[in-house]
Amino acid sequence: MAQATDELQATEEIAAAQALVDPGSAEMVAQESTWRRALFPSAFLLAVLVLWEIASRATDVPAYILPAPTAIADRMVRSWSILWDHSVVTLTEIGIGFAMGVAFGLALAIPISYSAVVRNTLYPLIVASQAVPKIAIAPLLVLWLGFDIWPKIVVTALMVFFPVTVTAAEGFSSVDRNLLDLLRSVHASPTQIFFRVRFPHALPHIFSGLKIGITLAVVGAVVGEWVGADSGLGYLLVYANTLLDSTLLFASLFLLIAIGVVLFVLVGIAERLLLPWHQGEETYRAA
Repeated sequence: MAQATDELQATEEIAAAQALVDPGSAEMVAQESTWRRALFPSAFLLAVLVLWEIASRATDVPAYILPAPTAIADRMVRSWSILWDHSVVTLTEIGIGFAMGVAFGLALAIPISYSAVVRNTLYPLIVASQAVPKIAIAPLLVLWLGFDIWPKIVVTALMVFFPVTVTAAEGFSSVDRNLLDLLRSVHASPTQIFFRVRFPHALPHIFSGLKIGITLAVVGAVVGEWVGADSGLGYLLVYANTLLDSTLLFASLFLLIAIGVVLFVLVGIAERLLLPWHQGEETYRAA
């Protein structure tokens, strides 16, 4: 295993060196590296599922405690219409909450990066807000906003805004001061400086926050559904747990995992499309 890993690393180093000589091959190197890196976790996951299947069939563990992966897959097929209906609800909460969290996080990051007074005032409060468990806030949101979709959206937004705020503020603040002084010397307006320098410079940092935020958005939606909901995958988890329906519980859980992974990959694809120059720099640094 160690020898295979060393050979894979050596192959990637050779490919990255070739990309330095031929810049046009940088994208191909990145794609090949992605496929190679996906091989090991995929093989590990397959091995875990095989061992799980063997253990569930070879032992006397009741099916309601540890169902076999094949039984879970069969339940997903038989109950797909129910799972899909609840998935649509959860995806709606994730999408709206994620958008609200990103907008709120960027709106906070801009004044934090521009003003030391705002930064010293808001930053400690933002950090302190993360010490409050969101599941403790959710009942209050249900009381204030009602039993509809909005408490789940707000919980999701609260989960998302923190990583976006922190990474965006770091990106806005890390611009080379000499470059800012140069732009001011030619009478560039603050708006021009922001859109031509600060915002493009901060985009890699922002996408790092978005990748963290999109996974937390799934958690936020489920937490909101646990507290008060009559639909959604989080509600379905509680419902299946109450009935000791472990195949439905695992099917809902696996679907949530798949949603989180797919959304994370979509954010990564958006980053590669919008920031091809950043991907090229990562490829060259890997050499």
